[in-house]
Amino acid sequence: MEYGNLAYEEEYDVPLREQKPQKHRKQVRRPNGRLRYIRYICAITIMSLAAGFMISTFVAVHETRATVAALEDELAEEEAITSQKAFDLDHSVDLATIEEEATARLGMQRPESYQTVYVNVEREDVAEKTADEVENAGNTIAGAFKSIIGNIVEFFSIK
Repeated sequence: MEYGNLAYEEEYDVPLREQKPQKHRKQVRRPNGRLRYIRYICAITIMSLAAGFMISTFVAVHETRATVAALEDELAEEEAITSQKAFDLDHSVDLATIEEEATARLGMQRPESYQTVYVNVEREDVAEKTADEVENAGNTIAGAFKSIIGNIVEFFSIK
């Protein structure tokens, strides 16, 4: 007894898929490993130089701001000293000492009553318009633009 398949053994003629003719693709020449690494090194070098330039620019700006701040502090100190000296000079004036110096050293005398002449000058009521009022609108607009630009620069600056 044979065991097997009872189905008819027919050969089916299955058409094969038609194969499309292969197009010849252009081979893209890829750079060899050495050239690729040279390109990477060049790119990294350029980025490093750009980063170094940006950092040096920020450092220069920071140093300049520090110098300006130091000079502003020095200016404030000098202005305080100047105003103190002006105050001291204003209060150091003693009229008795000046009169004594004028009479003793310079030989001056007080004027006699006939040497004093009083003049009565009449003033008319006149209102004058100064240039500050006219130019004030332009200064206000220019000041607004300066403050806006200053705020933008301060926003993008490194602190």
